[in-house]
Parts: sequence; structure tokens; C-alpha cells
Amino acid sequence: MNILTYGEIMDGGASVFHCVVREDASSLFVTFSGVVRVDNPARHLGDLLTELRHILPGRTVEATTLDFTELEFCNSNGFYIIMDIIEIVYAATTGPVLVRRLEEDDWQQETLPILLNLDEPAVAARTSLENVSEV
Repeated sequence: MNILTYGEIMDGGASVFHCVVREDASSLFVTFSGVVRVDNPARHLGDLLTELRHILPGRTVEATTLDFTELEFCNSNGFYIIMDIIEIVYAATTGPVLVRRLEEDDWQQETLPILLNLDEPAVAARTSLENVSEV
């Protein structure tokens, strides 16, 4: 597994949120973990967005996994940064996208499909959802 880029949000000297983008052969893995509670997450994750825009286009990506199973909390400001990351991934790749989400998490069940823009036929056609039980 090769880490392409990552971003983190620090709060009070501790890392509270991570987004890691990895590749293995021709598969792309984007994991979200921790909590997003800050007012302006783009201030912390701007470099991640810039790097994604530069490293993803032109890569051979046959399949993508977006994994939200370790995302514990996301405030409304965090929605925008997640949408930005998702938009870049979908624009730079063409293959199927598997979205892993927690089965018992109301936010992930109700809001995540909106952030993914699953009402868009082109997005819905290449997206499948995997519900994961919490350990």
C-alpha cells in the first residue's frame, strides 16, 4: 500500500481527524477517521485538496473505496470539505466507487448519500454502498 497524500486537523495539539489517500496496484483507498468540529476545516486540509487535484488525474485507477467507518463525527462545516474531497476523487477517476459506512450511524445513513450526490445518475451508476457494523 502506497500513501499518496494525507491531511489532518489538529485541535489543542492533538490530531483529531485524518484523511489518508492510498493506492494498491490500480485501486484507490480514501479513509476518513476521527472528528471534524472546527469552523474552517479547509484551512487545515487545503494542502490535501491541492495535492489530490495534482496527483489523481492521469493515474490508472480501476476501483475506488471511500471509507467512512472510522469517522466519528462531522459538523456541518466538515460536510463541505468532505464534498470537496469526494468531488475531486469522482472527477479524477472513472471506475466503480465503493462507499463503506457505518450501519448504525444516522448521519452516515442519511447525510452521506447527499454529500456523495447520489441523486446524480452518473454518480449513482458507479457507486455502491457497503454497510458495516461497528465493532
